[in-house]
Amino acid sequence: MYEILNLISQFGPAIVFAGTFFEGEVFAIIGGFLAYRGSYPFQLMITLAFCGSFFGDLAVFLFSRYWSNHRWVRRWKERERFRRALKLVERYQTYFVVVNRYIYGLRMPGLIALGLSKISVLRFVLLNLVGAALWATIFTTLGYVFGYSIQSVFAQLEIVERGVIAVLVVVAIGLTLYFGYRQWGPMIQSRSKRRKPKAGEELSRENGTGDD
Repeated sequence: MYEILNLISQFGPAIVFAGTFFEGEVFAIIGGFLAYRGSYPFQLMITLAFCGSFFGDLAVFLFSRYWSNHRWVRRWKERERFRRALKLVERYQTYFVVVNRYIYGLRMPGLIALGLSKISVLRFVLLNLVGAALWATIFTTLGYVFGYSIQSVFAQLEIVERGVIAVLVVVAIGLTLYFGYRQWGPMIQSRSKRRKPKAGEELSRENGTGDD
């Protein structure tokens, strides 16, 4: 009855790390649930959730800090969510680094605003360590504490488990891809466009002509 859960358990560490790197809470809770089932140690799930959250936020912060003129960053700066995040950064810089993960819709613009602010890299890293540790502990623990309830839900779905659980898994993956693309897609697209030669350059290469 737990075939799909066992499949998730098999790739649990990778799922928890990647999920918390790109998104967040749901995957930390999944880690806690896997620990409740005895698939992996509780401490390991907290560590993976911590690492995913810490390095995911650090990656966005550093990219915004050192590639502030990148098209992806400029596009975020035009959005209302960025302006809201920037105001919070200007007023509550220290606290914002820690609590940004808990504010729905502001994780990405908040990190970009922090990257463009005057906060030092070292200060951000230290505060990010604290924030990621608290966040990973809270949500992984929630998954562990409510593990019995989650498992009971799966047990009640025994008759139609394959269809229903498969749909749930597909929906979860779909939502992750959707939100991940919304956050990271523009940056990937802009980088690929920069690598493509312009039409005039391609034509000159084909004709063997250039600027010489």
